[in-house]
Amino acid sequence: MKRIYLLFATLAILLQACGEGVINVDDIEYQPKISIEGFLIPGQPVDNIKILRNFPVDANLNRLDLTLPTASVVITDLQDNSEHVMTYDPDRYTFYDAANSLAVQPQGSYRLDVSATIDGQSLSAHAETTVPSSGLDIVSVNYPSLQYRERDTNNNILNFKFDFQRSPGTTAYIMTAVATEAGESSFIYDNPFEEVEAEDVVDDLEDWRYESEWIQDLPAEAGVSSIELFWFDFWFYSEYQVVLFAVDKNYIDFYRTYEEVQEIDGNYHPPVFNIEGDGIGVFGSAVADTIMVNVTR
Repeated sequence: MKRIYLLFATLAILLQACGEGVINVDDIEYQPKISIEGFLIPGQPVDNIKILRNFPVDANLNRLDLTLPTASVVITDLQDNSEHVMTYDPDRYTFYDAANSLAVQPQGSYRLDVSATIDGQSLSAHAETTVPSSGLDIVSVNYPSLQYRERDTNNNILNFKFDFQRSPGTTAYIMTAVATEAGESSFIYDNPFEEVEAEDVVDDLEDWRYESEWIQDLPAEAGVSSIELFWFDFWFYSEYQVVLFAVDKNYIDFYRTYEEVQEIDGNYHPPVFNIEGDGIGVFGSAVADTIMVNVTR
């Protein structure tokens, strides 16, 4: 999945541009916000909660410090109301559960509270998530390995198709493909989707490694569904770690809208954040299952 960097300019800019097809920043007052990116997954430590700040559109980002190392970040387990204070990691610029005291559970509900001072203003934000239930399971994949854009005997291009057991109560799913052997030499330059130079691969290697697909409105009850990955999801001759996530409402709302801020008529609108107070971004949860596939020359 391409990384989500929550460095947003003021939301008022989006709202002021209704119907114009352009963003007019004149006479718009900047509003500082706490930018949140955090996901809870059962069986994984809570170690990558990103807490940043937004910025004015005319800011010099070489000088403006976007991190908030002194922010107060607390996750409350709503099953027993226990509070778990997150610690700032200066090497990764993220907050994590240093005490390893929070064990995320399927169907558990959790609240994130963040407070910070930005531009002399005391700000706070909070959000809640309920983790999807257990039961997600990738049952099978039609081909464990394919040559790049391989065709069948009728000259039809083959794709990877994954059958999975649904997580009861969850209707939205995201599948990510991560190349484990990504590099300049393994990049698929002979692809029909985009002309790419070697230096572009090196500069944006992490972005090329991650791709994703999503489906929604599946039946909420247990049962088997399918999801496909397509050849524009694979940019390297490599083994791929394919992860399927059953995601909560916060996760899928943000995922569907963070890149789609302009409607066809030109109206601008902010992504769906599901965060209360002075915050923007996403605090969501998921359960996951993993399988490996291979793309060969």
